[in-house]
Amino acid sequence: MKICHVINSLSGGGAETHLLDLVKAQRNEGHELYVISTGPDKTNMTSLESQFKEIVNKVYRLNAPRLFNLISYRALFNIQKKMAFDIVHTHQPRSDTMFYAVKTFLRHKPKWIVSIHGKYDTYLEGKLSSNLLKKFLMPLLVFIWSKSNHIICISSEVGTWLSNYSARIKFSVVNYWIEPSVFKEIEDNTNKINIGFLGRINTNKGIEDLLKLFLDLDNDNLQLLIGGIGKKSYLDKINDKYKLDKKSNIQFLNYVDNKKEFFSKIHLFVFPSYSEGLGLVLLEAMSNSKICITRNVSPMNTILNSEIGFLFDNQTDFKEKIESAIHLIKNDKTTADKKLLNQYNLLNEKYCKEVLFKKIESIYLNG
Repeated sequence: MKICHVINSLSGGGAETHLLDLVKAQRNEGHELYVISTGPDKTNMTSLESQFKEIVNKVYRLNAPRLFNLISYRALFNIQKKMAFDIVHTHQPRSDTMFYAVKTFLRHKPKWIVSIHGKYDTYLEGKLSSNLLKKFLMPLLVFIWSKSNHIICISSEVGTWLSNYSARIKFSVVNYWIEPSVFKEIEDNTNKINIGFLGRINTNKGIEDLLKLFLDLDNDNLQLLIGGIGKKSYLDKINDKYKLDKKSNIQFLNYVDNKKEFFSKIHLFVFPSYSEGLGLVLLEAMSNSKICITRNVSPMNTILNSEIGFLFDNQTDFKEKIESAIHLIKNDKTTADKKLLNQYNLLNEKYCKEVLFKKIESIYLNG
């Protein structure tokens, strides 16, 4: 099949990383592959463009600065008209919208698949723009998605969110897949514990809950490594609020390009996010044999349970669970290793590439 993926950017975020994994699998099946990036990459994140170019037949960059840019629509139309793809698979609202507009004028109508990578209206929660998104743009997006041949939601949580906007809309749930590393037992003699966080640094990710808790622990044998990017204004705010420049045991690593290296440096991964589409980074931490703690909300609590990690309900519970996890790592290697083995087995059973990729292939053929 001649397949075209359309996505907002090639920055190293969750949707882009998943797409890279998807085209690798599709290349192994012998498909002809093309990727169109509708907008520019984020300047503070590593671009995956070079990795895409090693896999697909061609990468097109439209670099449109805004959603409503007629030049970029024209460029997208010309590519679609010339190439006559069998499948067009769009990712993220901007790309969904642009292809919907272009598709109307194409003589050759490819099969159109939409992937919904998150609960888009929650990313701006509490802001005026979020209310406008919910009131005006979300109904438009749902209408656009309904005109596709098939909708893929990356988790049951995203599917439920979509159904709240339209009970009649049909979709399939296909999780991101993850390839577990070789199972590793917990390290011996872990007197100094490195706690890690990886993700966007904003209020939704619960980063201030983590900072308050870590400062409250006041333990010289603990270190906090925070990987990710955020708005300078917010970073300055939390730096001033918690006097982080005076804390030698808290390190901000900025954007983390090499995740395996990051996970190799930590013993405990903490992900206190309030809302996620799936929580890919949690799966990545599990695949690297790390004890994990996350908030007891969906979809994280559909990934993690007490058999494989720790869930917390509030700040008091958060402290109790992180102290329990530290005790486990230091003093109860047998129980810690059992949790890590349960993680490994879960990833192989529920987030197996072979099973999930076959679902996508089936949607392409029959959707």
